[in-house]
Amino acid sequence: MSERHYLTGKEIRQIAKDNAKEMRLLEKNKNRKCKEEEFLSTMNDPNNILEVEDLHSYFYTDQGVVKAVNGVSFSIPINSTIGVVGESGCGKSVTAMSIMRLLQGPSGQIKSGSIRFRANDFKRDTLGNYIPIYELDDSGNILKETITDKKGNTIVVDKVKKDESGLPLYEREEKVYDIAKMPIKEMYRVRGRQIAMVFQEPMTSLNPVFTIGNQLDEASMLHIPNITKELAKKRSIHMLDMVGIASPERIYDAFPHELSGGMRQRVMIAMALVAEPRLIIADEPTTALDVTIQAQILDLFNDLKKRINGSILLITHDLGVIAEMADYVIVMYAGRVIEQGTATEIYNNPCHPYTIGLQKSKPTMDSTKDELYNIKGNVPNPIDMPNYCYFKERCDKCINKCSGDYPKMVKISDTHFVACHLFEEKENE
Repeated sequence: MSERHYLTGKEIRQIAKDNAKEMRLLEKNKNRKCKEEEFLSTMNDPNNILEVEDLHSYFYTDQGVVKAVNGVSFSIPINSTIGVVGESGCGKSVTAMSIMRLLQGPSGQIKSGSIRFRANDFKRDTLGNYIPIYELDDSGNILKETITDKKGNTIVVDKVKKDESGLPLYEREEKVYDIAKMPIKEMYRVRGRQIAMVFQEPMTSLNPVFTIGNQLDEASMLHIPNITKELAKKRSIHMLDMVGIASPERIYDAFPHELSGGMRQRVMIAMALVAEPRLIIADEPTTALDVTIQAQILDLFNDLKKRINGSILLITHDLGVIAEMADYVIVMYAGRVIEQGTATEIYNNPCHPYTIGLQKSKPTMDSTKDELYNIKGNVPNPIDMPNYCYFKERCDKCINKCSGDYPKMVKISDTHFVACHLFEEKENE
């Protein structure tokens, strides 16, 4: 075993100098002003709502660069649930934070890669104003209506179409944004409105000094144009009812500490649904809940996916949750995707030794051993990752080729892929 290398003061100063230079460039790019054309893109597959390609998200520390996400690629089809599974520290949450552009800067940055998202955004004119949908008569002319403004003056305006709740309707258009290239200010158009996130611990996400209604109304006021306070309240109560909360009017006036863990998580889901997003990212939404509440939350997600006609990215370390919820499964290890496929393929035909180890680690009712299975060894240091397979030191199926270059993705079927030299050998044969 080689001796551990301790950084000298000179090395630490050089690392800090290099990191500061890199962070300044990335922060400048993140806060730049640019035209929309610079971050418009096209989808490789028209059936996908999100495509992540060769994503690298790094954290610049005094000890070096932590490559938390190191070349991740996957896609999310429309109207599907994608499960991301792996042990703690494998890069699941950092991937989700990268999609939402919520990495804590200046140390946390998206270094490179593409995050292409199919957005159904409000159409805007040359001045940046949203274009309303007007009511027309039989001849195609815009109908007029008389209204009273805030000063009491009576004016005649074009009549705008409204939904069932009385909210004005606006023209929409479908665009593909490369989120990794978007300036942060432009990201406000997507985050919350088009892509919403349900965080792991609702008590840290809800403000304890504001009522539930106040926080739900804020989400509506931010993301829905020209909504009134009355309509925002009506919408919030409807969303609380939609996620299965009894007496939504009472919960609307309650504070977070007055609710149980399951109720708070339902409130977070309601907040995520306020702007009718196309993609919901759920980062371990059932971790802090007991088993019966977990089942209710999972049933709620299944029901909501059908109602909102959207997709779900479900991040968890619970293989049982993945088996019940996911259509496709992505297995991550040390910042990389090491296997992906349909839920049936991953469970019935796991190929990577790490995926097999994860399944063995799950306790079962028919287990005859007194001890739980555990994968030996430790994850490599993310600051100084090796060039060979990251799982090599922990793998009991290691071959000579594992000491070479990092394995490429091998196609097992049209939907099943694995990054392992064992299957490169089989493919060659």
